[in-house]
Amino acid sequence: MNSFQKKALAAAVFAGLGSGAAMAGHVNPAGLGQFLIYPYYTVQQASGNAYNTYVTVVNTTTAGKAVKVRFREGKNSREVLDFNLYLSPNDVWVGVLSPADSTTSSPGRLTTPDTSCTLPAIPATGVDFRNYAMVSAEDFVADKSLARTREGYLEMYELATVVDFAPRQLLTDITHTAAGVPLDCTSTGTVVATDFAAPNGGLAGTGTLINVNNGSDTGYKAVAIANFQDAPLTPTLGTEQGNATNADPWSVVTAAPSIGAAPGDQYYLSDWPSGVNAVSAMMMASQVYNEFILDTATKSATDWVVTWPTKRFYYATATPWAATTPFTAAGTTAGACETISFSYVNREERGAAATGADFSPPPPAGPASTLCWEANVISIRPDSGSGASLVLGSQNVRDIRITTGAQNGWGTLSFTGTNATTNGLVSLASSVSGNWSTLATVTASQRFLGLPTIGFMVRTFNNGTLTCGTASCQGNYGASFEHNFQRSISPNI
Repeated sequence: MNSFQKKALAAAVFAGLGSGAAMAGHVNPAGLGQFLIYPYYTVQQASGNAYNTYVTVVNTTTAGKAVKVRFREGKNSREVLDFNLYLSPNDVWVGVLSPADSTTSSPGRLTTPDTSCTLPAIPATGVDFRNYAMVSAEDFVADKSLARTREGYLEMYELATVVDFAPRQLLTDITHTAAGVPLDCTSTGTVVATDFAAPNGGLAGTGTLINVNNGSDTGYKAVAIANFQDAPLTPTLGTEQGNATNADPWSVVTAAPSIGAAPGDQYYLSDWPSGVNAVSAMMMASQVYNEFILDTATKSATDWVVTWPTKRFYYATATPWAATTPFTAAGTTAGACETISFSYVNREERGAAATGADFSPPPPAGPASTLCWEANVISIRPDSGSGASLVLGSQNVRDIRITTGAQNGWGTLSFTGTNATTNGLVSLASSVSGNWSTLATVTASQRFLGLPTIGFMVRTFNNGTLTCGTASCQGNYGASFEHNFQRSISPNI
C-alpha cells in the first residue's frame, strides 16, 4: 500500500469512529476557531517605559457573532473586565490596553477606536480594569491591588451567531452601514434567545506588545480552539458565562507521539467527563522548547511567556485551596507554585560550562525552581541581575540563570510536579487511539501528562542610537515565536 492509500484509508477509519470525531474539539493550527485565548497582555514598565497591548479579533465569516471578551489578571486568573462584543459579518474589532496613569500602581485601561457594538458601551475615555473579583474567598493571592491587573491574558469566546428573527432584526442592527457604524447598538441591551443560532467558528485574533519609548514591538497569534460548542448561549452580563466549562461536545482530537511509538504515527480521539478537562487536554504539554538570546554586543534579552489558562479550575474554592491533578501545589498567599526544571545548550551543542575540546556534553540542569502564577514570565538572564523581567517588565517573573558561556542557544522547560509527571488527566474508557501507518486502534482510556500550556518567547535587540541618513534613530527591535511542545499521551491500559 502506497503512502497516499495509507493516508486515505487512515482518514476513512478515523472518520468512521463516529460523529464525535467529526465534532471533536482541537487547537486549530490554521488559527481559526470559536474560542480564542491570547496568552499575554501587559501594561507594565520596562526600563522605565510602559508597554501597551493591542488586541484584534477578526470575524472571517459572513455571519454576525456575539462574543464574550474577558480579561484575566495573571496571578490567579481573576477577571478584571468583561463585556459582550457584537461583530458584523467580516468585521474586525480592536482594543488598546494602556496604563491608567503614569504610576506603576495604576490599573490597566481599555480603550477602543472601533465602532462595533459592545455591551456595555466602552466610553471614549476608556474603562479601567477592576480588582473586585480578587476579594473573593476563591482568590488565595495576598496581593489584591489594582497593580495586579497590569498583566495577564484574555479570552474571546463565541457565544452564538446573530440572526434576524422577525419582528426583531438584531443582525441588521449590529451590522455596519455605509457610514461605517452599526445601525442600532441599543438593540443589544434587550436580546432574546431567538436572536441567536449555533456558533460556527471562524474567529482569528492577534496580540501586539508595543513599547514606543523603548522602540520595541512584537506580536503573536491567539490560540484558536475549533469545534468548541455546538449550541448557542444567549449573552448575559455579570457572570462567568463563556469559558472552558462550556465546552460541548467533550471529545478532543490530538495528534502526538505515544510512548514507544514513532513521532507522528499516533492519533487520539479522547472523551472526557467535563468540558474543562477536554479543553485542558487540547493544550497538555510535558515539556516546552524554545530559543534564547543574551548576546552582549546587541544587549539582547529573552523572556518566555508560559500561561496555564485552565489552572484556576483545578483548585478548591476555599482554604486550604488544595490542587487536583494535573496540578500538584496547593494555593498559598504567594501563589500555587508548580515545580519545574530547565536545561539548555548553546548553538554549538555545548553546555554552558564546557571548555576545550569537549563539544557535546549533556545539557546542564538548571536550578530547581517553580512557576507560581497562571500567566508566568520566565526571564532568561546571565548569571547576575534580578527584578522585573528584562523584556516585558513582568512582575509575575521567575528568573532562569544562564552562565556567561552560553549567550545564545535553546532551552527545555519540564514540568516536574507529581501530578504532572505521574497522574495527569485520564480520559474516559470510550476513547480511541490509533496508528496512521498500521491502522491498528485501541479503545481505552488515555493518560495525558504535563500541564495545559500556551505561550511564546519574545526577544529584543538594542543597538543604541544609529545614524539614519542625516538623522539619528533608535536601533531597537524585537520578535516573538510560539513555543514548541512535547506531548506525552498513552493508552491507559
